[in-house]
Amino acid sequence: MLTVWEQPSAAAVAPRVSDFLCDLPGPVAIHLHGHDRSRCRVLVTLLHGNEPSGLEAVHQWLRSGKQPAVDTVFIIASVAAARTEPLFYFRQLPGKRDLNRCFSPPYTDNEGLLAQAILQHIDQCQPEAVIDIHNTSGSSHGFAVATSDTPAARCLVGLFVDYLIITDLQLGSLMEQPLACPVVTIEAGGALDDAADFVASAGLGRYLMAPHVFAEERPLTLFQHPYRLELLQHSRIDYADHGLRDRDVTIRKDIERYNFAALEAGAALGWLGEEGLTHLQVVAGDCSHPVEEFFQVRDGILSARSRLHLFMATTRADIAASDCLFYFVTEPVPVSES
Repeated sequence: MLTVWEQPSAAAVAPRVSDFLCDLPGPVAIHLHGHDRSRCRVLVTLLHGNEPSGLEAVHQWLRSGKQPAVDTVFIIASVAAARTEPLFYFRQLPGKRDLNRCFSPPYTDNEGLLAQAILQHIDQCQPEAVIDIHNTSGSSHGFAVATSDTPAARCLVGLFVDYLIITDLQLGSLMEQPLACPVVTIEAGGALDDAADFVASAGLGRYLMAPHVFAEERPLTLFQHPYRLELLQHSRIDYADHGLRDRDVTIRKDIERYNFAALEAGAALGWLGEEGLTHLQVVAGDCSHPVEEFFQVRDGILSARSRLHLFMATTRADIAASDCLFYFVTEPVPVSES
């Protein structure tokens, strides 16, 4: 279920990341010896097959031949989805579950068993920290997500990005699990954004080379307890610059411009069919909230009732339908240094 590779040499790693991906035996845990053998750090990536920046960063590190400060384990997960043609297109294999929704029990299918194997491997390694690197589905600034606002989480986040989202959503993700160390998710930016690869690789270098990753906090901007705007099952969605008659929800095709930008009250997000808001739902934590609390429809145009900040907005209709249209919060809060 999870193959272990010990100390691969730089010469054994294919020069191109696509070839490296195809050389992998499947989900793999790559173990590297650090200068300090008494401690360990874990980096998980490619939980989603369409999010390559973490894999690019791992490949770059392995090719460099550098030795990390402490023992390091790279876990590369959704290998089959990533290398199904076209490369890095599928979030998960068609008909299969999203792996990053499978870390909470029960572990009954292949995705659940792989998630369980990853958790068990992390537990065996007894790391001092776990970083999980992702890409957003749409173009975006890099940011981090954690389940609690702690000095340790802030230190880890500051190695990569300047924005931190504290979430109480329970989706079955890796970072929600009761591991014996701090865990943060890094969303390096859009999968097609060149800057995302830099965020992942530069942050990974700092994470692996720092003798002590909890020594310094950087000022961050904090977003607390985001909401998800979701599409109801069997509803139809697409993206365009006008309302589509054969869709229940049409979102403006430039929606990604609002990632980490303020969306003013009344700003148009898209267009709705005759049934209006009934095809949408808002979720936070384990609760649903009235859609009308945040959004309104006038003359068929969907807009925000008050000023919002969006993130993870995408123009992939399949991802919007299977996951969510976007996350949103109200005003961000600056986090000062301790």
